[in-house]
Amino acid sequence: MSPENHPLCLSCSIFKKEIEALQASGQLELPVAFLNSMLHMVPAKLERRLQEALGAARAQDQNQAVVIAYGDCCGHMEGFESEPGTSRTEGINCCEIILGRETYRKLRREGAFFLMPEWALFWKRIFEGQLGLLGPCAKTFMQEMHTRLIYLDTGILPVPHAELAEASEFMGLPVEILPVSLDPLLSNLKQAVQSASRHD
Repeated sequence: MSPENHPLCLSCSIFKKEIEALQASGQLELPVAFLNSMLHMVPAKLERRLQEALGAARAQDQNQAVVIAYGDCCGHMEGFESEPGTSRTEGINCCEIILGRETYRKLRREGAFFLMPEWALFWKRIFEGQLGLLGPCAKTFMQEMHTRLIYLDTGILPVPHAELAEASEFMGLPVEILPVSLDPLLSNLKQAVQSASRHD
C-alpha cells in the first residue's frame, strides 16, 4: 500500500456515533462510509450495497485498502474479506464487535438479548414491522430464547429510558443498562486496518 493510499472503512451505521466519537477524539484516523443498518433486514440487499460500495471504493484505485466493519451479516461476507487489500472486523455481529468476544459470549450464554443505541430508538419498527412479532407471541418467543434485555450504553447518546421500558414490557424481559467502553471497537478497527494493509 502506498503512503498516500490510506485505508477506507465501510461500516454499518449501527457504529456511526461511536466511530465519529473516536474520530473526533483523535483516536481513529480512518475515513468511513456508512451504510444504513436497516439493510440487515434484507441480507441480499445488504450484500448488493456492500458490493457496490467496494466497487466504488476501487473505481479510481484498484489497490485501495478497505476495512469492512460488519459481522456475519450477509451470505457473501467471507468472499468480500478474501479480496486483496480487504479486511473485516472480528465478531459475528455488531454486539460482539463492540463488546469483545469474551464478554459477548459470556452474556449470550446467560441469555442476554442486546440493543445497540441506534436500534433502541426504533426497536418496535423492527419487531412489528420487519419481524411481524406482535402481542403475546412476541413475549412468548423472547422469553423462550432470552432471560433479559441489555442496552449497550456506549456513552455517546442519552439512555432512552422510555423506549427501553416499553421494549421491556413488550418482550416480557427485565432490562439492564450496561456501560460499554469504546476500546474493544477501536482495537478491532485498528487490527482490521493493519490486516488490510498487510494484504494489499
